Amino acid sequence: MKAVHIGCQWWVATSGFMEPLAAHDIRVLVLYGQFVLRDVWCDAGDEGESFAAAQQDGVVGASTYQLTIRALSPWAGLQLRLWSADPGPDSGTWDGWRQLELHCPTGELSVDQITAGAAAEVTLPAGAGVYGVRVHWRDRETAAEEVTRLYAERSNEPADLLSAALREVDGTEKFLVDFWWQTPLPPADDDEDFYSDIWS
Repeated sequence: MKAVHIGCQWWVATSGFMEPLAAHDIRVLVLYGQFVLRDVWCDAGDEGESFAAAQQDGVVGASTYQLTIRALSPWAGLQLRLWSADPGPDSGTWDGWRQLELHCPTGELSVDQITAGAAAEVTLPAGAGVYGVRVHWRDRETAAEEVTRLYAERSNEPADLLSAALREVDGTEKFLVDFWWQTPLPPADDDEDFYSDIWS
């Protein structure tokens, strides 16, 4: 079992009952009000399908290969946990959660910061498959209100001072995302380019 990581902490659970196989704490740069989780190979985007779903839901939406999370502050705190089975909703204090699924043809997951590249790349221990995903969130509105206040109070200050002030909000908005393997990929999976590469 391994995890490839960029600028994040990780560890592997070694004992006990229904503990995560691995967990990763990741600081995510939010651009255009969103960040994305997707299989590393599926980098062509989804023509806005998952973002449109996230707009409709208010926080998170998914297409076949991509999950988009909407965030309201410049930086968000993300904990990504990998499980051997569905752990159920987290018992912590959250403002909400939603369950979705994601197809991962390579078993390598990327946490994408849109135009800023990957915040992390993580190996899913069970490999390729259809994954259950549960996204929890909290303090989104608190972070948004603080960002609005800082922009209003410091709009006439130099950009570096405003940036320093915004760092006070880093991590206020938090997301917990749980992944667990559900089923093999369906034979009729529509990513023909991926499978032609594998079989050629």
